[in-house]
Amino acid sequence: MLELINRFRSDPQGELAELVNFSSPGVWAGTKSNDASIAFALNFFGTSASDLATQFSTLTAAPPLAWNSALNVSATNYSNLMVTADQQAHSLDNLSLDQRIKNGGYGANWLNVGENLFASAQSPIHTHAAFVIDWGDGNGATAGYGNGIQNPAGHRDLLMSADMKEIGIGFQSIAIPGSNVTAIGPYIVTEHLASQFRYDGINYISDAILTGSVFQDTILADAFYTPGEGLVGKVINVYNDNSGILVASGFSNSAGGYNITLTGLTDGIVYRVEALDSGLAARTFTLTEHTDFYGVSVLVYDNVYESFAVVPEPGSLLLCLVAGLPWLWFRSRRSFC
Repeated sequence: MLELINRFRSDPQGELAELVNFSSPGVWAGTKSNDASIAFALNFFGTSASDLATQFSTLTAAPPLAWNSALNVSATNYSNLMVTADQQAHSLDNLSLDQRIKNGGYGANWLNVGENLFASAQSPIHTHAAFVIDWGDGNGATAGYGNGIQNPAGHRDLLMSADMKEIGIGFQSIAIPGSNVTAIGPYIVTEHLASQFRYDGINYISDAILTGSVFQDTILADAFYTPGEGLVGKVINVYNDNSGILVASGFSNSAGGYNITLTGLTDGIVYRVEALDSGLAARTFTLTEHTDFYGVSVLVYDNVYESFAVVPEPGSLLLCLVAGLPWLWFRSRRSFC
């Protein structure tokens, strides 16, 4: 799901084309999506093809999100709570969202936090589409009016927010009781998004994170990460491309993903990233710097994405039917206290 989200952030219009079918711009094809569960939801909510296309035409690319294990803990805990309470709601634990993620181990130096919920998700791609398309009654589509898109499209906006730099996605880890009527799954999903900063004694800084994956493209022939293709334990090194000095390093995790915080790295320098033993050429990147204001000025370096596909892939994803509506919560730190 993280790879799908980052594909969306890098090319919003291209992601819409991956999820739905138009016969011409803004006009539904006979089959609205190649995925049955997505097509079912679009039909159920009466989602307008023209409005969807128009909304996506205004989206611009955002830097990638990096995986954060503490956010994964808080998101999983909350998905489990929705199962236990048999509800899809943002305040079941009576905690603020920032307190919830801090309880999961995320630091207190947060800048922005956000939460997406979906308690009747059919699959990862169905969940992804629900948040990206943001289907819903659009102020009344199920009653015969509206455009079948939530207004505002807050889940989509959250996933595209350049203010967010990290994410944890939690599927429930406890069984769903057969008596549940709201949190029915088969997957209950929580997404926790956030960004954080550090203080170096002079400046408030939000460092860039280098993220991506190392995978062997052998399950599907699509030049894209598929679960089961990730290569674990691959060394990722980052060098100053001019001096050749090693400035950061890390390893791919059990899913083949990696996240390396580029502490102290700055703009105006070309960096080189290598996935050792992958046999693939090194990549180069530069950092983008900007200043955001949260009561004080914070120097923000945008995240960077580099993935290494070791070989090409074949096949397709099998998913199922159901509509279901996702929920969203967002909070921004406007001042430090």
